[in-house]
Amino acid sequence: MSKAAAPKRVAVLGVSGIGKHHARWWHLEGAEVCAILGRSGQSLVRAEEGLRGLFPFAGRAYTALDELLENEQPDVVDVCTPTERHYVHAKAALLAGCDVLCEKPFVYDAELTSMEMIHQARELLALARRSGVRFGVCTQYVVAARLCLELLPAALGRIESYRGYLVSPTRGREPDPCRTWVDLAPHMLGAIQVLCPDGAVDWDSLDLDFDQHRARARFRLCRPDGSGIDCDIHTDHTDTEPKNVRQLVFNGYTFDIGGFNDAQGVFQARIHTPDGDHDREDSMRLLIRSFRDGHAEVPGRVALRNLEWMLRVLDEAEG
Repeated sequence: MSKAAAPKRVAVLGVSGIGKHHARWWHLEGAEVCAILGRSGQSLVRAEEGLRGLFPFAGRAYTALDELLENEQPDVVDVCTPTERHYVHAKAALLAGCDVLCEKPFVYDAELTSMEMIHQARELLALARRSGVRFGVCTQYVVAARLCLELLPAALGRIESYRGYLVSPTRGREPDPCRTWVDLAPHMLGAIQVLCPDGAVDWDSLDLDFDQHRARARFRLCRPDGSGIDCDIHTDHTDTEPKNVRQLVFNGYTFDIGGFNDAQGVFQARIHTPDGDHDREDSMRLLIRSFRDGHAEVPGRVALRNLEWMLRVLDEAEG
């Protein structure tokens, strides 16, 4: 009888924000969170305390990535650092032979041109291929879109319209619609990629509304057979209620995605539809589980197309 596979050793880079939730999901999925990376010793003390409030974290904390990679030799590196550091941190992890899961957006640095960022993304994908390791991006609404489409009434027929509406709190940020787009649009673009993996944006149809915190883009996505999907992506940051809105709308049928903590304190998704509520496991947990098991829900080629679309809209908005 073969022995059970050893738990994946995972290092999470950046745990002051979304990274702490990644770390907990990795723990709940049976991985060993062997290390975390932070910017300073003081921030790491707070981060470790926060993690231990979520699960029994027993890993080591580092401020230097090269030291972490050399000492810990993790199987997986989960990059949750600020977007400007995604490229550098992902590259170091790939060079060390680690599988890499990177938070969205794939790469982004406001000091670089779109072509420079696309070049960085392609470099990372080529490096992953040469190294024989896996690379994926965490846009979990790809998973959410699949869950919703499974619930979509068949009577609605082929999808001809899609609206993605995503709102989150400002958290003290100054109005910047371009930053809103970078922060939230990859999720809603990912849902479109589920609808039509081979679709092409008709850029002549693009209609933009970027103002204050709001970043909205309407366009037509063309299928290879010549048909299309009318798309409307509306992203926003707000200080007024509701501060969190997560909607996917297909052919006018709305899925409101919320959540709740179950009896064990584990977050679950609750998808509200016109025909009732449906409880499912959280999309981020499902994405991390897939990556643990050797499958990237958003592999490199899909993530690259997502980035190209995100940046093209941004370039059009900035003129």
